[in-house]
Amino acid sequence: MNESRQGLKPRTIALIVLGSLLAIIAAAWGTQLLLTSPEDIAPLQVTREGTVLAEYSMEELRDFPSRSFTQFGKSEEGSGVLDVLAKAGVTEFERLTVYGLGIRDDGVLVLTRDQVAEDVLLDFANRGTVKIAGPDIEWGDRVRDVTILEVE
Repeated sequence: MNESRQGLKPRTIALIVLGSLLAIIAAAWGTQLLLTSPEDIAPLQVTREGTVLAEYSMEELRDFPSRSFTQFGKSEEGSGVLDVLAKAGVTEFERLTVYGLGIRDDGVLVLTRDQVAEDVLLDFANRGTVKIAGPDIEWGDRVRDVTILEVE
């Protein structure tokens, strides 16, 4: 019997399924980007022991002094985390926990006070949200779509 009468081979079926899954994932990401508007983005909260000390919209975060650095061949630019914390009344802390939506990463990063240097930023992403970035923060450790900066 020839191949056309036997039907599709398992490898061909697997490639069709894989291609379909990749198309669905790409469509979902594209839709998420198209549907994200400034009104859809929750404000960033600065908290301590469950108390919200301050909330900042993405527009308000853009009003902070901007800093930048280059890492992994890409320029990162945004508000300094220490500036955002200071505006919320936080001048001393031992630990900073950064929480994000956890869609494209773990959604949590814990930094000691010593790790939060002047060049640790809330980098403005193309999606209209911010991610935590710093020269000493590894690419895989970054938290995107940051929602809460919790100090202890």
